[in-house]
Amino acid sequence: MKKLFLTGIGFFLALTLTFAQQVTPEEHATQVTTELTQKLSLTDEQKTAAYTITLDQAKAEFALLGDTNATKEVLVEQINKLQAEADVKVDALLTEDQKELFKKVVAERPAKVIPEVVPQPVKEEKKENTEETNKTP
Repeated sequence: MKKLFLTGIGFFLALTLTFAQQVTPEEHATQVTTELTQKLSLTDEQKTAAYTITLDQAKAEFALLGDTNATKEVLVEQINKLQAEADVKVDALLTEDQKELFKKVVAERPAKVIPEVVPQPVKEEKKENTEETNKTP
């Protein structure tokens, strides 16, 4: 009984931590755009374009993270590809001075942390020798 109770508490704590870290794609895009604006001194037109690019990227990432069939390695590869595509698009918006600063921002950016993929439920194995178990001697 004690183990069941402690397991239940552990489950709810883990569930709470999982939900506490989730942000919407819009919030993520706003955070990224604000950071870029501060570091690169973006104009209003650049802010709008950068927000659109980062919002599209965030939506695509959230869709990928929602795919429970993908392995962690595949997710990392696809998210890195999305990030690289977004970086190229943002880089195209910038002036030459801003491009140099953007390269530093990209180099200093921490690697994205991919949450553990929820394992798929294990299917029940079929009994191989069902005929032998049903026979009576």
